[in-house]
Amino acid sequence: SLYFLHQQTQAWKDKYIRAMITLSGAWGGSAKAIKVYAVGDDLGVYVLRESVLRNMQITAPSLAWLLPSSLFWKPDEVLVETHERNYTWSDMKDFFNDIDYSVAWEMWKDVYNYTLNFAPPGVEVHCLHGYNVKTVERLLYKKGAFPEGYPSFVIGDGDGTVNKRSLEGCVHWKGQQKQGVYHQTFPDMDHMDVLRDPRILQYITELFKYKL
Repeated sequence: SLYFLHQQTQAWKDKYIRAMITLSGAWGGSAKAIKVYAVGDDLGVYVLRESVLRNMQITAPSLAWLLPSSLFWKPDEVLVETHERNYTWSDMKDFFNDIDYSVAWEMWKDVYNYTLNFAPPGVEVHCLHGYNVKTVERLLYKKGAFPEGYPSFVIGDGDGTVNKRSLEGCVHWKGQQKQGVYHQTFPDMDHMDVLRDPRILQYITELFKYKL
């Protein structure tokens, strides 16, 4: 949506866009994307094997889009820690080569430049997301476990999928555009529950009443 709005004139946005509502937006990517490349993710469906789902998940170009952004992660920030070496944001090419999936680097190069323009969208924004849910920050591999073994994780705050720093990306637009930027957070709301959480539905319902 942000990329689309950047392509439009302000006159077009003023005419056709009343407001943009974002739910659990991964404005700066997510460290969990690296976890998916490494071992997959069961999406909360515990009867499914992550290793099987990984074979499908890593082929999705959208996963490369969700990799941590250089606007939100420092170049020397460690994302994967192994006994042999650490992989920072700047080492992602080596990481993908070492997990034998270099095509991920090519997919990342396709989308990287699109992630660098984080200018305000020029429309009213309602940025809604959860927090206080355990979220992957870093992968930790024991000696000899990388790349075939299963890592442990350093856990931080977020919505279970997207890290807090990324969810809060929209806050940077406050004061940067004349349209309002409204940031509403919901404790203990998981990323996967956002479409059915009654607090979210109530917020959107009230907003529609006001806007329409």
